[in-house]
Amino acid sequence: MRRCRLAGLLGAAVVASAVNFPVSADPKSDLFQPDVFGTERALAKRAPGLTDPHARDCPLPTTGITLSAAIDLGLCHNPATRSAVAAARQQAAVLGSAESAWLPTITGTASEVRTLGGEYADALGSIVTSPSNTRDAAAVLSWTLYDFGGRGSRIRNADFLLDAAAATLNRTAQQLVFSVASGYFNAAAADDALVAAKTTEDVAHHSVEITKALRLGGVATLSDELQAETAYDQAVLSRLQAEGAAKTARGQLSTAIGLPADQALKLLPDPVPSETQPLEARMPDLMAEAVRQRPDLAAALAQRDAAEAEVTVARASGRPSISIQGGRQYGKTVSDDVSQNYLQNYNQIGIYITVPLFSGFNTGYEVRQAQAQLQGSEANADQVRLTVSLDVWNGYYALESANHQLTATANLTKTADSNQDVALGRYKAGIGTIIDVLTAQTAAANARQLRITAELNWNVARAQLALALGRLSSAEPLVNVNSLP
Repeated sequence: MRRCRLAGLLGAAVVASAVNFPVSADPKSDLFQPDVFGTERALAKRAPGLTDPHARDCPLPTTGITLSAAIDLGLCHNPATRSAVAAARQQAAVLGSAESAWLPTITGTASEVRTLGGEYADALGSIVTSPSNTRDAAAVLSWTLYDFGGRGSRIRNADFLLDAAAATLNRTAQQLVFSVASGYFNAAAADDALVAAKTTEDVAHHSVEITKALRLGGVATLSDELQAETAYDQAVLSRLQAEGAAKTARGQLSTAIGLPADQALKLLPDPVPSETQPLEARMPDLMAEAVRQRPDLAAALAQRDAAEAEVTVARASGRPSISIQGGRQYGKTVSDDVSQNYLQNYNQIGIYITVPLFSGFNTGYEVRQAQAQLQGSEANADQVRLTVSLDVWNGYYALESANHQLTATANLTKTADSNQDVALGRYKAGIGTIIDVLTAQTAAANARQLRITAELNWNVARAQLALALGRLSSAEPLVNVNSLP
């Protein structure tokens, strides 16, 4: 099957060599570099759904950005995606270069030499004394027929490395999705924190007005008014800090997407439920799913397989190779002395056997180096497998804890808001004290912040578990807690 393919590609190779001769002015252009071996298609199959960011337009939405829209923008604009695509395409080209070893090479040479005279021996051994012009042209074909598996192992090595590059591209995309999602959740939480800070400020300002009115009525004291004003000033400071944090979070989200930090973004986050159902997934099932789906583990295993193929390549370098060479040569010398003119025009073909006899023990050390690299790749794959298990473990229990935090903070905010209303009502009625009011207001403000933090932790934990399982994508950025196996 391989030989039939070679016969079909031979004609294409000759055409490709002619097409490759022009040089494009754009170093990134592949107009004159055809993909004869279909390596770009091979890459597309191994990294489905991921296209070159240069190949599509990604305008900013005008009405607002949802989470999925932010992720799509990140995959399009962030330089990390372009870098990963370029690295994968580079490895695809390496595979094509390795595949080209199955085909012959054709080399053409030409020269023209002017000899100014003097005694010398020409190619035929004749003594030439007069000036002459010599023209030579030759075409040589060289084709390696057998090399004890060297070429095949190089191709397998490049093919496994392409698997690793495609898996790394997928993992880079997943990590970018997680980075954008985390930035989106942090920006949304910062916006909510700013709203909560403004609410706390308004409540504190309202308490100051009530305290002033009660003091004018002779019910409250100057101490009450001063304590209320102190709480209000602290609330203003907290609101100013929340404004700065919100701007910082927006800048971080913009740069995570791949946009300038000052890019204005309007977020349209999904609402967070008050509470969620408990997780029922079995840990062994999640571990098995992560082993099947994690691209970084797939990349480590592909690199191990590539290192194994490299051992065969190193061994083959010390073994014989058989090649066929043929050529046609034309030479003509024109001299002022007509008797010294000659013409040579001949064809040649031969079978060559190259046997490495001694290389200064280089082959043995190359084999030892490849074997050591294989051992390192196996150890790295084992380390990645352990990391995968830890990521799943941490992600699962982080989400479980976040679910409980949602339920707890939902109850906490209701209780704290009710306590604040009661304390303020008692103070208006002259029963409670300003300390009771300020304490209740502080507790309510803390409860609002804890709720915002719980919502942030829940969103990030879902994304973290999705990343740990290898599920994270632009189409399904978060784990659906009701669909875990």
